[in-house]
Amino acid sequence: MKFELNKNFAHKLGLMLESRLIWYKHYDLWCEEIIDQYNEPPFWIIELAATKYIPNAVRIVNYYVYSEPFEKFDTNNDLYVACLFIRYERNEISWATFLGNAGKYTDGNDAKVDCSYFYTMLNDYEDTEFSLKLEKVQNKKVYNEFYPEIKEMQQYYNPFISYFKDYIKNNR
Repeated sequence: MKFELNKNFAHKLGLMLESRLIWYKHYDLWCEEIIDQYNEPPFWIIELAATKYIPNAVRIVNYYVYSEPFEKFDTNNDLYVACLFIRYERNEISWATFLGNAGKYTDGNDAKVDCSYFYTMLNDYEDTEFSLKLEKVQNKKVYNEFYPEIKEMQQYYNPFISYFKDYIKNNR
């Protein structure tokens, strides 16, 4: 999938970085490819290619996203939760970690569900001593609630998987 290097895309890239869904091994070769394709690549892509530290990568992308001319974006809190869910689906984080992080992120932020949605699930999950049966029930509930956001972020995430695999292959 070819991305349009606009602020809307960069906004979603920033969310994937901030949520730790992707990191430099995912975006390094992608940045290099863009730099090779353009006579004058976007400056934020050049800067991103030169950093591995995720907080700096988030800063670089967000500096571009929130610079003039200003644009209004759809709420990013639900998309951030979707990124966390994808990390859970990849077995990168546990269900308890997903619930705790999603609750923390939605606490005080505008999201389709209140933070208590996740914290209540986490309390129930802990009270059942991390029952796999309850995890499956809760997982399905969260998936159904955030289905559009999960699908949207999956479409942005999927192309970075091949860049990650190529990076690993080239650096062994």
